[in-house]
Amino acid sequence: LLHILHRLARDLDLHLGVAHFDHGLRGEVSREEACFVAGLARDLGLPMHRGEGDVRGAARAEKISLQMAARRLRLDFLQRVRRSRAYDRVALGHTADDQVELFFLRLVRGAGTEGLKGMWPRTPQGLVRPLLAVGKAVLLAWLQQEKIPYREDQSNLSRRYLRNRMRLDLVPQLQQDYNPRLKSAVWRLMANLQEDERLLAESTEAAFNSAARRITPDWAALSIPRLLALPPGLQTRLLRRTLGSFLSHQEITSAQAKNLLDLARGEKSGGAMTIGTCQVARAGRELHFFPPLPPPPEPCATLLPQSGMVESPDGWRLEARNLPEPRPEGNPVSPALAWLNGDRLAFPLTLRPLLAGDRFWPEGAGGTKKMQDFLVDAKVPRWLRPHLPVVAGGEGIIWVPGLRLADPVKVTPETSRITELAISPADDRTARVWRLLLAWTSQAALQA
Repeated sequence: LLHILHRLARDLDLHLGVAHFDHGLRGEVSREEACFVAGLARDLGLPMHRGEGDVRGAARAEKISLQMAARRLRLDFLQRVRRSRAYDRVALGHTADDQVELFFLRLVRGAGTEGLKGMWPRTPQGLVRPLLAVGKAVLLAWLQQEKIPYREDQSNLSRRYLRNRMRLDLVPQLQQDYNPRLKSAVWRLMANLQEDERLLAESTEAAFNSAARRITPDWAALSIPRLLALPPGLQTRLLRRTLGSFLSHQEITSAQAKNLLDLARGEKSGGAMTIGTCQVARAGRELHFFPPLPPPPEPCATLLPQSGMVESPDGWRLEARNLPEPRPEGNPVSPALAWLNGDRLAFPLTLRPLLAGDRFWPEGAGGTKKMQDFLVDAKVPRWLRPHLPVVAGGEGIIWVPGLRLADPVKVTPETSRITELAISPADDRTARVWRLLLAWTSQAALQA
């Protein structure tokens, strides 16, 4: 692939680079291959981008196969190079023979037409496969004709992997006993399936636009009533469409799609499941899709003894100050600020997470209520609640940042001193929690 693109570069106005990812699975052989690729890039006068990763560690951590982990890390690396170096496309060397292997691999796993269609020649994620219509034998013959050296991955000869057994055993046996032109038949079938898939993709996208909404770039909500009103086949496609935008190059199995439908059909809200790099949580009449949040830290209380600033071990920063005269009118513009009746405020203030049994008297309400009931009324998703901070004082919880002030400390005409509280995230986890909360409350306000 590299030699072909290099020869076409001037005519096609291509600006090329070479990227190589070392999976660290074959020791010295892997390092020799990296050196071979680096030498090839140097001889062609092209920039070289090298990466490596712990494939075995990723497979253990995510409970996936070595091959799936290798593919995920490799594609993540290639996309990082593309974005950071301002390349337009990542060109991959898949051939027509790879399509045949993938067809039978997915067939024996019970894939539907979405899987059996094979790889696209071009994807919205910037991947292109220029050799997808060319057989491996043709490419090997060209390399020999041009006297171009190449290396073969010896792990492709191991029957330990199912894909290799497809290539080495199943396909040759089918060609010998059933159809000598088996590969051509499979290519025709996959081409037909891709045409069908393009048509069905339009229906899926229309369903997505009707049933789903983006709350943030990394948070989508899918209406359960609208999902379940669709025909069964379109339900599965819609779930794959929604989930697929959050996964890092991972196939979505039929079992996973069924589990998502079971989550949607459940009678109770609050269920959740994790699929690869995406968490799906039931939130009322919606399914929420988002990258998993880190587990909330152990509950801890941070005291602010007087006016000033304090930072909590779980990543929040709280500041208190008395506002000068003249007193401000109305309410703070920023949800990160709260104006309290300083006459009723009792230091020290406590910055902490929510605790079981918490009660809260929201501003304007007739009395206290369970914090859980307040958050349900505010429609805050259950999966987000354990990550929220609260500020407590002598009157109990006096502020739920981003949501509501407590009634006993609200500013009144008789207030002689106004205290301003300001909260801000102090690490990446709390910054993401705050961003999610503000996006949610903003959309909830628009819907109201």
